[in-house]
Amino acid sequence: MADERDRQTTNIYDRYELHTTAEKFYLEPQDQDGGPQSHSHMQIDRITGEMRLANSVDEPILAQTEKRTIYGIVGIVRLVAGPYLLVITKSRLVGHINGHAIWQIERTDAIPYSRTTLHLTEKQVWYNRHFLEMIQLVLATEGFYYSTTYDLTHTLQRLENTTPEFRHMPMHERADERFVWNRHVCAEISMQPELYRYALPIIHGFVGIRRCHLGQHSFQLTIISRRSVYRAGTRFYMRGVNLEGHSANFIETEQIVEYDRPGGVPPAPQHERFLTAFVQTRGSIPLLWSQRPNLRWQPVPMMRPTDDQLAAFVRHMNSQRLAYNGTHVIVSLINQKGREKSIGSELARVVLQASLEGVKYVPFDFHKECRALNWDRLSVLKEQLRPDLLLFGFFGSRVSRSDEGRIQTGFFRTNCMDCLDRTNVVQSLLAKESLGEQLRWLGLIGPNDSLDQFSDFSSVFKHLWADNGDECSKQYAGTGALKADFTRLGRRTYSGAVWDGVNAITRYFRNNFFDGYRQDAIDLFLGNFRVDVDNLPSTLEATIMSLDWHGGVLLCAIVAGAMTLLCVLVAVENAATYALFWMVVFVVLLAVIVLNGEEFVNLPKLKID
Repeated sequence: MADERDRQTTNIYDRYELHTTAEKFYLEPQDQDGGPQSHSHMQIDRITGEMRLANSVDEPILAQTEKRTIYGIVGIVRLVAGPYLLVITKSRLVGHINGHAIWQIERTDAIPYSRTTLHLTEKQVWYNRHFLEMIQLVLATEGFYYSTTYDLTHTLQRLENTTPEFRHMPMHERADERFVWNRHVCAEISMQPELYRYALPIIHGFVGIRRCHLGQHSFQLTIISRRSVYRAGTRFYMRGVNLEGHSANFIETEQIVEYDRPGGVPPAPQHERFLTAFVQTRGSIPLLWSQRPNLRWQPVPMMRPTDDQLAAFVRHMNSQRLAYNGTHVIVSLINQKGREKSIGSELARVVLQASLEGVKYVPFDFHKECRALNWDRLSVLKEQLRPDLLLFGFFGSRVSRSDEGRIQTGFFRTNCMDCLDRTNVVQSLLAKESLGEQLRWLGLIGPNDSLDQFSDFSSVFKHLWADNGDECSKQYAGTGALKADFTRLGRRTYSGAVWDGVNAITRYFRNNFFDGYRQDAIDLFLGNFRVDVDNLPSTLEATIMSLDWHGGVLLCAIVAGAMTLLCVLVAVENAATYALFWMVVFVVLLAVIVLNGEEFVNLPKLKID
């Protein structure tokens, strides 16, 4: 592990006093007591946009400034009205990893450089407002995390196998660009080497940290899920891989155990720290395919006959083998009949044709095997994968003696159609099996002990993994995960099935009627679309206008349906008449939606780079 000296020379300031004048922003690093943390500060000229590091003695900050405390800089985004400074105004401590504080962003602010919009036309003001709302929509999404002293973008195994030179690099330079969600908006700061302590890498996904107890032993369990910026987006608008081999909804999940083993009698160390980790990934089926929403409950997956599926698959797997050195097992959980069959058959054909060394394919028809709530059948898959899991092992490190450890030599890549619900169930199953091996290696449980015999711990583990699944699902599909009752309770329940129905209906409406706008917002934030003041997209204006009247029709239809149900359930005078009236209104509005067909589907409108 990197020593304390490494940590001090590469850390980022964790809070600032933001001073604002008519001409400049001054960002003064603060310590925990509210005093200056550095002899220098960052200046941003609101007129020219120039950024520089200034000496606080030679160029003291003026006393007559507006002041506020902020907890980090997300970056700078350029919209129609000019640049906006994106700052963190509230964050929550999630916990610590090996002594490093991990924070979740709870609130942000976008501060314009320009003090007025009078220089803009009415149309430009309209576009600027909607672009700003898109940026705020993305930043309001839960699941943004950062650390000022720990590189959240890399796994423990990657961080362990680095050079001293790598550890002394500024954090934004050494971060894994796949998982830095503010890389685009932070680019202007990152390009100036002297500002490296102001450039804060932020990941999107999930971080959960829990204290666990097994008998007399206590340890910390952490899950980190890192969502890739490549092909990032929403459920039906980002599927498969692109020509560069990047997969939609790609998430790297790392399960970490941190254990302090009691030491000897003083002056010997009072405890000795051990770290173990198990990494697995998920990502959309690695083929060229799409599944655009069209008001059907489940659109049919589409593949073009002219696409070179073999090349796309090989390119993706080569990138995975480069990022994760070792054997790869593709666990595919899709149905082997119905609408999913064609894409599953094509994946099997391509895997066989590619015959890549170190790549293994394991199909498992999840819904067929586990139908009628018969989820005990997952044991079949577990036993099938267990030899590989034992062979791959996990990362293990004795912090004081980095030469005494072990590495993970293989990785599971799991997918279903959405890489959410079925995938999270199976990933938690694999994580539990690996965790048992990690705890045996640490000496916390015996060779024949099962984690299920520790009921309190088992509940903590299940809920942590269910929280991870819910967070990843909300970010991609707009709702919590389906089948979460199995992950939380270890069994399927009828109440869980009912709640799955509610979430499925919510997904249908969000995915068909709102996700196009959300996809545009993500593309704008990540820099896939750049605002050109001289060429504003007319398609966005059409989208907002259609959202207004389409949303109105949908809202009226929902109200009419609710009123119909209310009149049926509540005994009031003339209830039948009222119910008939609202039913007619509901049917008419539903007919409007159906007759207009795909016009009601909210498609992305921004042309991405």
